[in-house]
Amino acid sequence: MGLIKFISDFFEKYTIEPGVDDDDIFEESYVEIEKPDKSEINIADPATRERYVRNCCDQMLENTTQIERATREYRLVTEYLSDMELVDNLPPEKYGPLKKTAKEVMRLENEKSQHSENIGKISNDRFEDMESIAGDMPEALEEMKKNEDYRYLVRSDLQKLEGEKGAYSFKKKEMLLKQESCRNLVFITLCALSFVIVALIILQVIYRMDVLIGCVIAVLAAASAMTFIFVEYINARSSMKKAGNFLNQVIAKQNTVKIRYVNVENLLQYEYQKYHVNSSDELEYYWALYEEERSERRMLNETGGDLSKVMDEFLKELKNAGLRYPTIWAHQAYAIVDRRDMVELRHDLVSRRGALRKQVEYNAVNRERAKEEVNDLIRRYPNYAKEIIDIVSEYENR
Repeated sequence: MGLIKFISDFFEKYTIEPGVDDDDIFEESYVEIEKPDKSEINIADPATRERYVRNCCDQMLENTTQIERATREYRLVTEYLSDMELVDNLPPEKYGPLKKTAKEVMRLENEKSQHSENIGKISNDRFEDMESIAGDMPEALEEMKKNEDYRYLVRSDLQKLEGEKGAYSFKKKEMLLKQESCRNLVFITLCALSFVIVALIILQVIYRMDVLIGCVIAVLAAASAMTFIFVEYINARSSMKKAGNFLNQVIAKQNTVKIRYVNVENLLQYEYQKYHVNSSDELEYYWALYEEERSERRMLNETGGDLSKVMDEFLKELKNAGLRYPTIWAHQAYAIVDRRDMVELRHDLVSRRGALRKQVEYNAVNRERAKEEVNDLIRRYPNYAKEIIDIVSEYENR
């Protein structure tokens, strides 16, 4: 029981905080994970056993990493939503000045845009979006590119593994058919031998012929044929078992790769939603426009002292309101002024939080499945328990 509990406690470190149910706006496509048939895996073979256990541990490690990442982001989004609730519940004596300052910020920014001939290559909404994520750049762009490259590699691995899976499945079916053919040939051989023996007996009885040599030849021929068929049957059964063993190893490896693919795909979809783009190329394009635009706006800000003063006042109002992220809100004055924009922003954040919750749930389920695979091995093969625990311990210390 101690060994089982060791595995049960393994990787149970990151849980998402309970909260209200989020809208199911962000729909992910999750790949179904297949469960290998352990009865066809040669657990007695040390290399096969270690490979199988490490595949399960790789899955648990990948799941835990993704749960930790998604949980951190989930908490940030939740805190941002808390800021939003704080703004919504501000008393009139605090909300009034905050809204008035936000309107002044918007007015001065609009005036500055109207008088700037070199500004306009990027929309104001897009500029504000890029301004709000400027602290994440260019690391966010590099991370997105890296994830897109990784997604391509994982997708290629999945295609290769699917090809191997198809080949071993075909081989297994082929050997199964060969065994069936051998069984049919045994029946045919026995029938032929019976027919020949009966015919020889009839010849002996009716025509008084000596059929001893014929009987011996018939029996020897049948014995030779049966021996050949038996050897072919044994070879086919052995080949089928080998194909089944390799097939299950491919499925186990494919499950790990599938989890990685789903996680990187969901991570990319989340980043696309977070930064309101469809690819890293689009983000890179808007970032280049933003930097050019920001440079032009900085030149205008040298003569825009009024806006700077009002922005400082706006930040002070936000801090006094108790917001955790006043700097981000400083670039979202429109949401302070117009409740409809606030609703739209909340909708986007709730959607993102729902996506993160699904990622945590998906990885938690698959981590539990992989953990149960290891527990099942320990229960079924207690003589290998220490070796399995040692492998799991290596992953725990990473």
